[in-house]
Amino acid sequence: MILWNQLKAHGSRHGEKPAVICGDARLTYAEFLQQAQRLAQSWLAQGLRPGDRIALHMRNGSELATCYYACFAAGFVALPINPRLTPAEIGYVLEHSGAKAYLVQPDLRIETSLPALALQVAGPLPELPPPDPDAPALLLYTSGTTARPKGVIHTQRTLAGNASYMDDWGLTRDDHTLLFTSMAHASGAIMLFISSVYLGATVTIVPVFDAAEVLDTSARSGATFYMALPTLVRGLLAEQRARPRQISSGRLAICGGDTVPVPMQQEYEEVFGHTLVEGFGMTEGLPMLANHPQRTPQRTPQRNRPGSMGRPLGDVELRVVDGEMWVRGCGIAVGYWGESPFEDGWLKTGDLVEVDADGFVWFRGRKKEIIIRGGSNISPQEVEEALYLHPAVAEAGVIGEPDAYWGEVVLAYVALRRNQQASDDELIAFARQRLAEYKCPQRIVFLPSLPKGITGKVQRRALKALQIETAVA
Repeated sequence: MILWNQLKAHGSRHGEKPAVICGDARLTYAEFLQQAQRLAQSWLAQGLRPGDRIALHMRNGSELATCYYACFAAGFVALPINPRLTPAEIGYVLEHSGAKAYLVQPDLRIETSLPALALQVAGPLPELPPPDPDAPALLLYTSGTTARPKGVIHTQRTLAGNASYMDDWGLTRDDHTLLFTSMAHASGAIMLFISSVYLGATVTIVPVFDAAEVLDTSARSGATFYMALPTLVRGLLAEQRARPRQISSGRLAICGGDTVPVPMQQEYEEVFGHTLVEGFGMTEGLPMLANHPQRTPQRTPQRNRPGSMGRPLGDVELRVVDGEMWVRGCGIAVGYWGESPFEDGWLKTGDLVEVDADGFVWFRGRKKEIIIRGGSNISPQEVEEALYLHPAVAEAGVIGEPDAYWGEVVLAYVALRRNQQASDDELIAFARQRLAEYKCPQRIVFLPSLPKGITGKVQRRALKALQIETAVA
C-alpha cells in the first residue's frame, strides 16, 4: 500500500491515536491526515501540479512532517533542504532539481526567484486524485564522490519498502518513535518519520539535538525506539552518566551512519538497559543491513556478530562484485535525478565487504573516496573546488582524517601559488563562506607541491599514505 493510502487507513481505523508530537503540538492521525490533505489542496489551488518539486527549507517539527505528507497526498515531490547548507549550496539544489516552489522558515530564507509557499490550508475541497506510487515522491540530495551533490529519487513504493524493512526489526504500530536526527536526512525522514507513520506508530520530534532534552523527552514520552549516529550516542551516554534519568520504556536503539565501536555498544546496554543495534543504510535505501536477530520466519536466527555490518533485511538482495557490495530491493531508490535509473535495480554502494558463511557482512574499506563525518557524507572534490577559488591556492587535495569523536574529519593538503601567501585560518574561514560547517577542513597542511599521477591529477591515495605515515611518526 502506498504512503498516502496507508495514512488514510490509519486515520479511519485509529484516528484518535497520536501521530506526531512536537513540543505543544500534538496531532492525532485524523488531524494529521486532514491537515496534510488541506495543505495539498491549497497548493494545487495555487497552480502547482503533481510532479512539481517543492523545496522544504525547514527544521524538524510538526510543520515539516505535515508538508511531507501534503506532497505525498497530491503527488508533489518533497525536496527537503538541509538547514546547515550555505546559500550557494542551496541555490545549486534548487536549480539542479528544477524546484517549482519554496517553503521556508523566516530565519532560514535565502534570495531566490522561486514563488514562496505558505502553510495556509484550504477549506474542504474535492477528494484528491490518487498519486502514482511509482512517480518521484522524495528527492534527497547527498554528496557522493562527484564534486556536486546528487539527488536520490524515492517513490512512494520505495518509501513503503523501507518501512517493510523496519518491520523486520520488530517495529509495530504499538511503538513510540523518538526523532532527533535531521528530517532533511534519510535517517530522520525515511527511517524514523515516514516508516513510523506508515506502520501507525507515534512519533515525538525533538527540533534540535540536545542530549539533555532528548533524554528528558524520552523519559516523559515513554519512547520505545530511536535511531542515532555514533556521535549523538556518545553525547547521550555522557549526559546520562552525568545526570541519570529513569528511562525504562526503551526497547530498541539503532546506530549507524559510520562505524559503531563494540565498546560503545556494550557501554550503551550497561547504561540504558537495552540493546544498541548496528545498522547499515544509505540515502538510497535504509536500513539495508542489521546486526540483529531478525524475526522474519524464513531466516534462521543468528546471534549478533560484534563488529559486523549485519545481514540483509527484508527482500534486500546482496552481491559482492570485485569486492564491492551491490544491493537491490523494494526499498532501494530508483536512481539519481537527471540520470539513468539504476541498472536492473542494483545500487553499487562503493563499500568493500566480505560475507561470511552465515550471511553476515564485514566492512573492508571504501571504494569511493567519500568522507563520513559524524554520519554526514562529504565529497572531497566539493571541498577542493571551494579551496581552488582562493587566489593563493595552486593545488588542493582533500582526504578524511581519523577522529575519535566524529569518526572522520576533513584534512586538506594545499600548495600555494608562487609569491602568494595564505594561512590555514584564512583558508578555513574562506571555505566556511562557501560550504556547510561540517564540510570545512579541520586542518590544513601546506606542501611545496602535491603528489600527482601521470595525468597531472592530485592523488588522494598518496595523500592518505602521507597522512598515515605522519600519524605513525
